[in-house]
Amino acid sequence: MNRFNIKNHIPLIISTIVMLLISLIWDKISLPFNNPDEIVGEYSKLSHHQFNDTLRFLLFILLPIFSYLTSYILLYKNKIKTIKEIIYEKNIKYVNKEKNGEKYIFLLIFFVIILFDFFSLDLPQYKLDVFHEGQLLSGALNYSLKDKLWIGSYLNTGLFYDILNTKIAWFIFNNDSIGSYRLFQLILNYIFYFIIILFGFSVSRIFNLNKNKENFFFIILSSFFLFFYIISYSNFPNYRDIFSIIFLICLVNALLKDDKQFLNYFVIGTLSILSLLWSLDRGLFLNATLIPLIFILILKKKVFEILLLIFGIIVSWVLFFLFVGFDEFNAFLNNSLNILNYNELWNGLIHPQPFSDEKNSTRATKALIIILLNGIIITKYFFDRTNSLSVNTKILLLIFYILGFFYYKIGLSRSDGGHIVIGSSINYILFVIILLNSLLKIDYSKYNLNFVFKKKFVISYIFLIIFVFYNNNETKSNTFKNFFTFGSRINNFISMKDDLFLENDYLNFINQMKLITYDSKCIQNFNYDPSIFYLLKKESCTKYYYTFIMASQKDQKNFIYELETTKPEILLTNLSPLIYEFPPELRFPIINNFLKENYDNFKVIKNYKILLINN
Repeated sequence: MNRFNIKNHIPLIISTIVMLLISLIWDKISLPFNNPDEIVGEYSKLSHHQFNDTLRFLLFILLPIFSYLTSYILLYKNKIKTIKEIIYEKNIKYVNKEKNGEKYIFLLIFFVIILFDFFSLDLPQYKLDVFHEGQLLSGALNYSLKDKLWIGSYLNTGLFYDILNTKIAWFIFNNDSIGSYRLFQLILNYIFYFIIILFGFSVSRIFNLNKNKENFFFIILSSFFLFFYIISYSNFPNYRDIFSIIFLICLVNALLKDDKQFLNYFVIGTLSILSLLWSLDRGLFLNATLIPLIFILILKKKVFEILLLIFGIIVSWVLFFLFVGFDEFNAFLNNSLNILNYNELWNGLIHPQPFSDEKNSTRATKALIIILLNGIIITKYFFDRTNSLSVNTKILLLIFYILGFFYYKIGLSRSDGGHIVIGSSINYILFVIILLNSLLKIDYSKYNLNFVFKKKFVISYIFLIIFVFYNNNETKSNTFKNFFTFGSRINNFISMKDDLFLENDYLNFINQMKLITYDSKCIQNFNYDPSIFYLLKKESCTKYYYTFIMASQKDQKNFIYELETTKPEILLTNLSPLIYEFPPELRFPIINNFLKENYDNFKVIKNYKILLINN
């Protein structure tokens, strides 16, 4: 009987102690508060520096990993690889296996399940979310009326998210309606489900498992993907992660067969600009991940691959510049840099202390521990001589981890429960991949359990997946009836009048505003309701149709400059803020003073105050 050897666990014990010490002093790790632009938000209210949580996160993750690695090297000097050996380690060629046709069958089954689920959905007829959905609807309308992108609209998330997805929806369904927009949102989410299953299909090959275990790996991993994104992401558009997953698929293909997959490096390069246009924060994380990827390729002397990747970056950026022109390109850069620089200051929520009773602390602690464990495991993969993984597999897992590491900035910037889950999503996936591989490396013949991976037994998992899938998906009420009436339901849905998606009080307000603004080419708001423009079919008089995302004093001065240029006759404010405790009057005092001098009170309708320009 093997005795417990504490020496084998010393590195983990040390790293755990370091992690707990960081947790204890979490609130003490603080930079001096600095807010020269006087940006109002949760951080300014509590004098919290915008990089406090990032610094705490870096210490919480990196110090325990460093402690683990240092103690591991000291304890096992003769069993670890040197840095030189790690850098120049040759890739292990996987044994050529027969084609796994069964896995393609399972892939097809997953696709059929997803398709059937989509066609049986109850279409979303809930009332309009004027705050979030209005951002996309009015962004698309602004572009339709102004024929300008960043010059005409100050964007928060990305060109595709804020403008193009709604424009594409209206084009495809030939109907500029809320129903068309929502249907296309659903389609994008389900396209993401297909892509994430394709990723499961690709990544199941990287561990050189036998056919039955590879099938098992693919089925369990893909099932986890669907459950995670349907349940955990239920209130968020998961399609914003599409390019992150495409990047990982290309990376798997490039590294798994690096002598035949050069095109993947070019595609990865093109994702540099495409991801930024798709979703600004995801694009930033992907571009940041390209830096260590290129560095690793340099160390591995992959000259041709580096040239292809950089060529993809250059070509895609040049084509983008030529397509939009200098003025739009310059506006894109200014818009993007401004959002990245100030977003956290006005929109940030302080990250909870791990292992505390603060709100969302339990969820954040789980996420941080998962990120730390992944880091320790992957670090050990590289230094442990006994590890049998291919060097390309280890590089893939490392790049996967780096991307997930950057992703947690989402959870650090706005630390509510939902954003913590989104920020930790890549690392949750990585943890499941590592865990599954570890479980499948066990010799189950000792326990007479090899039958679990036989084809007949694996097929039974498919039926379990279907059963659980349909019992956890609450977007359907009558599956089979919905499936057979899909066509007529779609036509009715995209043709629904927008009025049917509005609350009665809000509809009455809109109807009154239509009369008041009948002769106005444009209107302007000074509140957090961006849907006004879409519902009134009016363009914004300034590019700041989504006032909520303004931040700096420069933004306020630009807003005033555009007001002075366009001189909108009608301007809307709120008597009380929507969902946000800091009203525009408090956040933007320069604008507020300007409006007091140049606009007069005209009328109050419900919660809205209408201002008219004075003489």
